[in-house]
Amino acid sequence: MGLLQAARYYLLMGDLEKAKSFGLNRAIFYAWAKRHAREAAFRRALKTRRTVSKKEATEKEKAVQVGDEVAFVSTGGWFKIGEQEQRPEDYDRQIAQRIDGIIPYKEAWQAALEYLGGFDRETLLNQQKFFKQIYEPVRDKFIEEVVLKSRKIASKPKKLLDWLK
Repeated sequence: MGLLQAARYYLLMGDLEKAKSFGLNRAIFYAWAKRHAREAAFRRALKTRRTVSKKEATEKEKAVQVGDEVAFVSTGGWFKIGEQEQRPEDYDRQIAQRIDGIIPYKEAWQAALEYLGGFDRETLLNQQKFFKQIYEPVRDKFIEEVVLKSRKIASKPKKLLDWLK
């Protein structure tokens, strides 16, 4: 999730360092939501809460919108959850190094960019479409479905040239 979210942000915004921060932030957020969202929604329904206006919320925290998704940013400019910043070096340690232990990270990054490049901007901007149409189909088989296919595509012209000789 973190790699594809980082690549998504990079393609939309063009900032690699912030893309790493966003990728790690969204990976943490969705992992939390997967485990606790129903429980938290149930507790919220039981409580009567005062609604905070958007103006009050933005005075306390800076919110950034990526498509139809909102994430909070620290005063240092990195995405955050609570008071914990997700910095580019955290992404490198928690995501890139783990990928690098399986396949070269640069190859996975390039394959992710090429994969996402096959989708239109509207799909990349829409949180639900991104999840359902882009992430979910390759969630458990990213290496096989994206990286290895990318390798095959990259090697085809070379094989064709060999055949023509």
